[in-house]
Amino acid sequence: MMTNLSYREKSLYASLAAELIVYGPYFFLHQQNSVNKVAGMIIGIIVLQIILQSVIAAFTRNRVTDERDRLIELRGYRAGYLTIASLMVLGLGMLWFHAAVGHLRLDNRMVGLHFLSVFFGMLVIADITKTAAQIVAYRRAL
Repeated sequence: MMTNLSYREKSLYASLAAELIVYGPYFFLHQQNSVNKVAGMIIGIIVLQIILQSVIAAFTRNRVTDERDRLIELRGYRAGYLTIASLMVLGLGMLWFHAAVGHLRLDNRMVGLHFLSVFFGMLVIADITKTAAQIVAYRRAL
């Protein structure tokens, strides 16, 4: 299956795999989130992406992009932008609702870390949405 994929498709599949490998444990196995853990994940995704993209580039001969690739990239970025904008509005609405009802206690020392985790999660979901939208667009173009 991987032999008939273009360079850009292989790159997208590698990016999606790297994101799921690095971010999955953070969101599903988190007991104690910390700023160091978030920084470690960001460094981990950068290192993993460099390795994967270097291997794909080394073994792919045709790396030329055309107008279709640029349009698919734009569609993916649009999907990612709409996702993050929607999640931000939803998150701010939920924050406002909890503050208005009185369920929001700002005396907790972990509230800043909680907001960091929530908004970082929004960025991750938007990035995965962007990548998945691009993969779907490539599969439809065939």
